[in-house]
Amino acid sequence: MCYFGIANGRTDRMDQSEMKRTNRWMVVVGALTIQLALGSLYAFSILTSPLSESLGHPAASFQILGIFAAAIAVFAVTVIFAGKAQDKRGPRMIATVGGLILGAGYMLSSFATENIVLLYLTFGVIGGVGLGFGYVCPLAAGVKWFPDRKGLVSGIAVAGFGAGAFIFTQVGKTLISETGLENAFIYLGLIYMGMVVVGAQLLTNPPAGWMPKGFVPQASRNGNHKVEFTQREMIRTRSFVMLWVMFALSGTAGLMMISNVKNLATYLDPSKTTMVVAEFQTIAGILALFNAGGRIGWGRLSDRLGRTNTLRLMFITQAIVLFGAAGFFALKPQGEIVHFVGLTAFASLVGFTFGGNFALFPSITSDYFGTTNFGNNYGYVFTSYGLAGVLGALIPGVLAGSQTGFVYVFVAVGIASIIAFGIAMITKAPSLTVEAVPAPEAEKSTG
Repeated sequence: MCYFGIANGRTDRMDQSEMKRTNRWMVVVGALTIQLALGSLYAFSILTSPLSESLGHPAASFQILGIFAAAIAVFAVTVIFAGKAQDKRGPRMIATVGGLILGAGYMLSSFATENIVLLYLTFGVIGGVGLGFGYVCPLAAGVKWFPDRKGLVSGIAVAGFGAGAFIFTQVGKTLISETGLENAFIYLGLIYMGMVVVGAQLLTNPPAGWMPKGFVPQASRNGNHKVEFTQREMIRTRSFVMLWVMFALSGTAGLMMISNVKNLATYLDPSKTTMVVAEFQTIAGILALFNAGGRIGWGRLSDRLGRTNTLRLMFITQAIVLFGAAGFFALKPQGEIVHFVGLTAFASLVGFTFGGNFALFPSITSDYFGTTNFGNNYGYVFTSYGLAGVLGALIPGVLAGSQTGFVYVFVAVGIASIIAFGIAMITKAPSLTVEAVPAPEAEKSTG
């Protein structure tokens, strides 16, 4: 196994003999283990009904959905600090800390099931911090070990996040029904803590400058592309702004769907019995599988077509699906089978396109801004996901109350996907001489 230590602020270093014994695919195994646990966040829909009963708010209310939105927002902001820390300390240490915090957040939530303020603090804030610390480390290690397959490996790594939602949708429902909501939080917290801490031990960074045998890095674009950007340089480029906006717009659609599967099932037929509505909860698990498949599929496609071409294809596909869903919900066709098949199809397709974001945006961030500061740089790109989480809860909370409310929800997020497609059409890699602004030190030295 790879040596882990700290020397002059650098960690996870290996000598040449250790390098020969290192299988870079073990990093992917560790990444998958971590992301399976972190993906439990997307199983939030199974909590909405139990929390509605214990807190006294409707399951589709912003009070309940806001807990999910808070976790997403804190998660996204924390990735900035976690990314910077892992760039200095290495992925293993930071991911381990993330696992401990995540588990603590869930276990503390067992004491907050009747107090919404405490639940926002434990599940939303503490749990969100744990997610942020755990999430960025597998991605950072993966793109450094696989510069030749960034899209595929990023997709495989984060596919665990989608698959974890499927697994823990089933596990969570069983635990809640058999042990109660409070005990379920405790058991889930212990499971997630163990998985992240174990997976973290398989993460390490390759030596500086390491490249796979036979791999030749892409040539500089027109001799004018800066290879490695600092965070300060990155955020001053138009490319960063475009990536940030596209991620926020595209992510909103998926997060809206993930947190509202049950509510959409009830919306199609409010007269359904509790047993029939419970049957529709399985759609959340199917959505999770498509979410995971989209991460691998779009990531692999981007290695062949290029990142921006794949982004364009993904956004326009997502828009078509969302407008189709708006039509389906406007018509409200009759029949339980029709409802089940229709909702499953649209939820799965949205999940498939949504998953691609998490393979493509890490890869394109690495392509555009380099791997040296990837953790910190991607942390800033990922903050847009926090906005998507808020919008994904706010839009249905505001628009879904009327008789045709969810039609307007799908139209709104469909328009957002069209805007993302338009931005993707003009997005390109940053140019050093055109866009990068000198750091203050350099400005002073030339004055």
